[in-house]
Amino acid sequence: MKESVSNAFLFNWVIFFLAIIIAILIGSLSYSKSYRVKNKIIGIIEKHQDYNSGARSEIDQFLREIGYRTNPKGGTKCPAGHGTLLNAYNSNYRYCVYYNSDWKGYYFTVIAFMYFEIPVIGDFLELPVYGDTKVIYDI
Repeated sequence: MKESVSNAFLFNWVIFFLAIIIAILIGSLSYSKSYRVKNKIIGIIEKHQDYNSGARSEIDQFLREIGYRTNPKGGTKCPAGHGTLLNAYNSNYRYCVYYNSDWKGYYFTVIAFMYFEIPVIGDFLELPVYGDTKVIYDI
């Protein structure tokens, strides 16, 4: 009887550490996807040198191709304090673009969200990934 209790205890520890490793793996995959989305949005904005309709359509096409999370509720829950919000209610996807002015020109701040598809608590586990474009000089 003593060995069976000890084996059950050891088996519980193995399951616990296996669950932690799986959670870390899922988190790293989700982070890499949101980091790639943020970098691609920054690249598109730098290519167009503005967040205009051409950049928006290219960003939406890219996000549709990779299967990024859609925003069915309309509007975004973008955090405040990063500049002037440019995509408050016109985006079908969950990302935020802010306009910031600098003494040399202007730049954009992009926030993509790392999310987890967990049925009950999925909306509470949405973590932002921040990035800035290069300064676009006013000539």
